[in-house]
Amino acid sequence: MLTAEENDLLCRVEGDAPMGRMMRRHWIPACMSEEVAEPDGDPVRLRLLGEDLIAFRDSKGRLGVIGEYCPHRRASLVFARNEECGLRCLYHGWKFDVEGKVTDMPSEPPDSKLKERVRHTAYPTREAGGFVWVYMDARIGDGAAVPEFRPPPWAKSATTRVGIAKMHVAANWAQVLEGAIDSAHSSSLHSSNIRPAKVAQTTADNKVMSRPSTDKAPRLQVQQTEFGMRYAAIRRPITNADT
Repeated sequence: MLTAEENDLLCRVEGDAPMGRMMRRHWIPACMSEEVAEPDGDPVRLRLLGEDLIAFRDSKGRLGVIGEYCPHRRASLVFARNEECGLRCLYHGWKFDVEGKVTDMPSEPPDSKLKERVRHTAYPTREAGGFVWVYMDARIGDGAAVPEFRPPPWAKSATTRVGIAKMHVAANWAQVLEGAIDSAHSSSLHSSNIRPAKVAQTTADNKVMSRPSTDKAPRLQVQQTEFGMRYAAIRRPITNADT
């Protein structure tokens, strides 16, 4: 069990939190490619490392991940029009490209140089394995180099597709990890979703998991491997179950 201090250190990612600084030095998944599949499609709201962001695909198919709030009057760009290679804010019509550059300011006089001085928050993006990846290290604004993007082994090219899913979980990663390791809790907390069954006599569906055991006190076995540790929760099978 983590202490409150350990939990803050390992799980907080906003602002200048150590874990957030560490994660910003890696390419991280931002959303699924299918969420921004169409050029000039609707912008998608994101929340990453404590930041409110917008993902979109412009008229040329380029991906952008930029700050959600227009730097002019803080209107949300989730309501912006995605048109002609940029997001146009509905409030005053300021338009931003995938790099955060202001390409149009219709509310300014024709000779205004303001758009040359304004730069909106924008992060480098890549696409692989059905995901949009983003690199959020704040140091790139000071001229720091963006590291090479190395797709994961299961995403050899931008056209590779894998089975992926997305869900929102009201918990931090440590809580999810603790729950996944704690196999014993499933016999009680998830009892309505697990039915004892002999393997040869049951069919699976997407709502109920069949388990050939009624043992609520599993024994854990741990194995050391080259890539870390793995473990199994060993339960006594149902008498005469076909396991």
